[in-house]
Amino acid sequence: MENLAYQVSQVLLQPVLIGIYLSFIYGIVETGRMGALLWLRHQNTLQKKIQPGYPILNYFLTQKSVSLNEVEVYALKKLETVRIVTRLTPMLGLIATLIPMGPALVALEENNTYAMGEHLGVAFTAVTISLAAASLTFFVATVKKRWFAEELVEIEKQLGAN
Repeated sequence: MENLAYQVSQVLLQPVLIGIYLSFIYGIVETGRMGALLWLRHQNTLQKKIQPGYPILNYFLTQKSVSLNEVEVYALKKLETVRIVTRLTPMLGLIATLIPMGPALVALEENNTYAMGEHLGVAFTAVTISLAAASLTFFVATVKKRWFAEELVEIEKQLGAN
């Protein structure tokens, strides 16, 4: 039974590493997208009309008879993927760290320092990349959350004026 668990964990390593690499790429892309959104927001001020760089306000202005709750759900939906990646990627990093540790310890027991180094290299590289990806997406999620909250405040003001 232990051998089966070991084999399953070894099979999981490659998909977990792919998930980590994709999360890192996603974090870089989202950081770039946030930079573009920042530039648009810098060029345009928050007003009562459609403006580039204000996706939540634009959604409210283009949708007829949408409620504030529906706009809030839309804002949460816009943040959902980046928040999931922020939370999931460190877990993938932990998995990718623990899986190679077993073979590394076996290699240490056999006095095979080369194999041990190979396994530890995979473990520490995976956790480093996953934490970098999580840091990027956490930064993006935090800033966008504040921006979307500012837009929701503006929408509440507009609804109160009507």
